[in-house]
Amino acid sequence: MRDIATDIGLDKVKTIIGDFYDRVQEHPTLARPFGIVDNWNEHKAHLSHFWWVTLGGRPYRNKPYQVAHKHAEAGFTPELLADWLTLFRTTLDSHLPADTAAEWFARAANIGRSLTLMHEARQDVSLQHSHARSS
Repeated sequence: MRDIATDIGLDKVKTIIGDFYDRVQEHPTLARPFGIVDNWNEHKAHLSHFWWVTLGGRPYRNKPYQVAHKHAEAGFTPELLADWLTLFRTTLDSHLPADTAAEWFARAANIGRSLTLMHEARQDVSLQHSHARSS
């Protein structure tokens, strides 16, 4: 995938991520799991950096990402992830030309597939442990 960070610009990435997480806080299914966020300004800054780097920009923060852990902690399911992706696509479409929005969304969808696989793997491990205890 090509670098689209510089095409979009850091300020625009921050604007989009800020708008997206404002929408998340009002969303009927996403607001609840995101209720664990205690500092929205920091969350938006952290995720703006994540997306900036994911889109090909140079890192400017030194804070590790714990994507799988944080999503598991929040109780994310494939259904919630589908809602997240739908809202993210709507947000991207409202800020960017269609081709750029599609390129960014493709990256989000890839990450979503990975998170879904991790969720399924956790479910399998939980089932194996519960079967082992009941045997």
